[in-house]
Amino acid sequence: MVQNLRVTLIKPGSIVSELHYGPYSFYWWIFSDENKTLFPIRLGQQTKVHINEVDFILTIQTGSGNSKLMPMYCCQSGLHDVTESSSTKAISTAYKNRFNTSTRYSGYQAMGWNDKNILETLKKDVDYIPVTVNVGNCKIFIYSMGSSSHKKWCYAGSGFQSSLLYRYEKKQSIFVSRIEEKRCIVEIYRDSTLIKQFIGKTPDEAWGKSGQLEKFTENLFDYYVKRRTLANANWKYFFTNWAESENPIIDFEPSLRAIYPKGYEFSERELGAWQTMLKAAGATNITPWSYEESQHQLWTKSPNGEADKVAFAALYQSGFHTSTPKMTSNATQKFWMCFERALTNNKKTSDRKQRILSIISNEFTYEELKQNLNVI
Repeated sequence: MVQNLRVTLIKPGSIVSELHYGPYSFYWWIFSDENKTLFPIRLGQQTKVHINEVDFILTIQTGSGNSKLMPMYCCQSGLHDVTESSSTKAISTAYKNRFNTSTRYSGYQAMGWNDKNILETLKKDVDYIPVTVNVGNCKIFIYSMGSSSHKKWCYAGSGFQSSLLYRYEKKQSIFVSRIEEKRCIVEIYRDSTLIKQFIGKTPDEAWGKSGQLEKFTENLFDYYVKRRTLANANWKYFFTNWAESENPIIDFEPSLRAIYPKGYEFSERELGAWQTMLKAAGATNITPWSYEESQHQLWTKSPNGEADKVAFAALYQSGFHTSTPKMTSNATQKFWMCFERALTNNKKTSDRKQRILSIISNEFTYEELKQNLNVI
């Protein structure tokens, strides 16, 4: 590929809200290797490239029909006029038509996108530069921001819009997620046309209605957990069982054991990977006690997870919550319950003393008494 083209910026073009901040905005921004940031592909940008004593004029336009929301590149030289979806293909084809020889030229350079001065001009009047976030194999393009107090939504609120490329009905499509004042929306676009829309009170509800949430959850499992656990762990059963349960709260490790072989031992790294996945899937750890105090961890699927976490912590501090379930043996708790019952039921003898040790000892095995009292 030929490098070091002489490029002149004729017109900087313009920012168009429908294109640069709309469903197909992913295609209207490009990453700059020079300053490591995104910059806009401006509608109407025009450059002149001088090659072999001949001028080539490149202009950015929109397509038509199925590509009406996509950028197209028109390259004109003399009587030769070529329009392509790639700037590289446009100038290379125009050069071939003009000189009847095949030479590949960089459309990136022909548009001046490696020229720092041209880049500074192209970035003028830009109110917001989108950001990209990689989650597993999915690249999420956030092209509009809005804030709220929802920590579980990463504080995103009304005005937030993002998109990602994914297959729908076996065809490449664009999934758009939007948050409005009183509803959340997932839209699916293909060929510059809206083909599906799903509405919910929360992003999870809207995505759930789209039927795509399980596929993205599978990506999360592959990304966070698969390399660190059994290949045949039935993660779908884990999430389906939780989703269908009326109780939004699970005891993390016992619930996880349901999809593993009996007697399976988890590593700390494996449990940590599962916890990271649960967070990425929108669940919240609401455990009010430390891991040293009890290994039971409570997680909720509730959209109000952070509020539940505060409430559980307050209840625990007030003594209304215990870190040890009733079905779990707790020698200390058992001892004091026996002590209280013995004081209530035992009548005082003539020496005004109550005989309680025998009642307490009846509740423990001989081995438990030896171990806890350090006797032989």
